[in-house]
Amino acid sequence: MTQLLHQRLAYTSAFFTFALGLWSLWLFIRGRGLSSNFMGALVIGETVLVLEALLGAWRYFAAAQEPGRWVHLLYGVLAALLWPFLYSYSREAKGRVESAMMSAGSFFLWGIVMRAISTAAGGGIG
Repeated sequence: MTQLLHQRLAYTSAFFTFALGLWSLWLFIRGRGLSSNFMGALVIGETVLVLEALLGAWRYFAAAQEPGRWVHLLYGVLAALLWPFLYSYSREAKGRVESAMMSAGSFFLWGIVMRAISTAAGGGIG
């Protein structure tokens, strides 16, 4: 049961990070900064990532279920910490710079989430 939930949250995280990457890229193209709607979506996405990381940690420590590879744990920690780091780093930036940083970070995060999904399966997605 927890494996299925962990897997579904991973796919949700992948979708969300890619969607926020596209949204912030669109804001960059239009020459705008991050809107309050975007920031609200970012909070929702970060909540999903943190829940995913907590569920993975619970599976690893309490349920004694090993991930496919140990690097999967590092991907989970990085995924949970990247958006807060970007937010704190980009507080000084406004407008297009802020949107560009969040877009690049979100697409990078999407790649990290996809890589975590593949390492959990031992090399293949699914």
